[in-house]
Amino acid sequence: MGRIPAPALLLGLGGLIPFLYAAAATLAPDLQLSPRFPPLAVFDVYGVVIFCFMAGCLWGFAAKDGADLMKWLGLSVIPAIAIFYAVLLGGPDLIVILMVAFPALLVLDIGFARAGLAPDWWLPLRYLLTAVVTACLAVGAFA
Repeated sequence: MGRIPAPALLLGLGGLIPFLYAAAATLAPDLQLSPRFPPLAVFDVYGVVIFCFMAGCLWGFAAKDGADLMKWLGLSVIPAIAIFYAVLLGGPDLIVILMVAFPALLVLDIGFARAGLAPDWWLPLRYLLTAVVTACLAVGAFA
């Protein structure tokens, strides 16, 4: 496994800030920045945005593979379709769905990495980010 490039690590860690804010504000409501940023809404909205961003990376990885293009492109669209239905059907349980969805997306990341489609530093970064995101979502879901 390769060393995570500094820009990827920095931007990945920066992307955790809204999740960390929402978890902290869930545990200590006085930390809420504004009524416009309630923690559960941050979890739901930002969680869906980041999930879609991460799922979109798979499409880019899939585009590298000419031999199994249909297989990898097909797998890469599953998360977007799943989260679309989750948003429509999730209601107040969307945070729990996201808490399961991020580790499920990591399973696809592992498959793409093992097929040589993702950079060698991808999985170490994804393990770290997925662990923090899932822990933050668990705070929001169960606090």
